Amino acid sequence: MPKPVPSLLAAALAEPPRPQHAFVWEPAGWRTEMHDLPEVQGMLGDLPGRVDRELIRLKVLEELNEGRVISAFVSAMVWGYGDRGYGPVRVRWVLTGVKQGAHGASVRGDVPGLLSDAVEVVRGEGAVEGFRFMANAGRLKYLASAFFTKWLYFASALDSPDDPRAAPILDKQVHDWLEKHADMTLDISRTHEYRRYLDVLTEWGDQFARTPVQVERVIFSLATGRG
Repeated sequence: MPKPVPSLLAAALAEPPRPQHAFVWEPAGWRTEMHDLPEVQGMLGDLPGRVDRELIRLKVLEELNEGRVISAFVSAMVWGYGDRGYGPVRVRWVLTGVKQGAHGASVRGDVPGLLSDAVEVVRGEGAVEGFRFMANAGRLKYLASAFFTKWLYFASALDSPDDPRAAPILDKQVHDWLEKHADMTLDISRTHEYRRYLDVLTEWGDQFARTPVQVERVIFSLATGRG
């Protein structure tokens, strides 16, 4: 039996779609932690002081099209961490595979290939298989599903931020909102639970002519105010 759309979400989905409001990010920490990556430094320098989903989506696709997968990944993480000051350090852990001494460690040689492979899988086989890959064969140390789904989203939202083929983000904010308002508890680290999540977003979206990522964005907005 389909899960009913929570009333707060139904009211928001009934309104005309709105783009995300841009928010301020702090470049200093990112520049410090990406000190040895000139292409990333160039990307950071291109970003304005305020960013939103659409701006980051276009930047991720631009960097990927130019073969700069690390720059694309970092740009997605700038959005993903928002104004949380620990973001640059956490991303450095992912890139180097270490915590202690990460600032001075080199980017692991397999990281660009695994991130690129994830792009190919999510674009070619869909959101669930993209999740499965990053949770298993394509797993990167210190990159949990709350943030690798952000990578999958930006890598697969090819036509617009609301692309029906794009992989919806599933992070703690979305999880907690669903648990509170939809009585839906998810293990965000498991592929079969991500499939269940995608199925629910699809069912709800169909009732309002919205794509799964549009529904996710509205939930994220209700949970955080960012959207």
